[in-house]
Amino acid sequence: MSELLTLPDAIDAITSAFDEGDGWDRYAWVYIRGDITSPDCRLYLSHVADEDDALIDDNGEALPAAAARYRVHHFLEAADFVEVLFVQRRRKADSSTADFARALDHYRRHDAFLNPL
Repeated sequence: MSELLTLPDAIDAITSAFDEGDGWDRYAWVYIRGDITSPDCRLYLSHVADEDDALIDDNGEALPAAAARYRVHHFLEAADFVEVLFVQRRRKADSSTADFARALDHYRRHDAFLNPL
């Protein structure tokens, strides 16, 4: 992926990759600009190869060149991101984008899956 995505687009891209069986090989990290619960947030899905050519930003964070260009920061490893999506979908099959955003935000803050209501 070489562009910034909305949350729904990122969900589609990353779950498709994992459904096709090459998610582990395709994506390494999910980077973010903004707050995951905001409709204005944008995500960048880095390819595994992107991480090999990482640059060090002003804060000492290693970022792929595109992530540095987009001024995004680490959010979650791709495998964790997709696991949160799968757990949320298993708990609530008709999860909305807002449901996924809350589940991702909770996982990021607490390193735990969101408890079902």
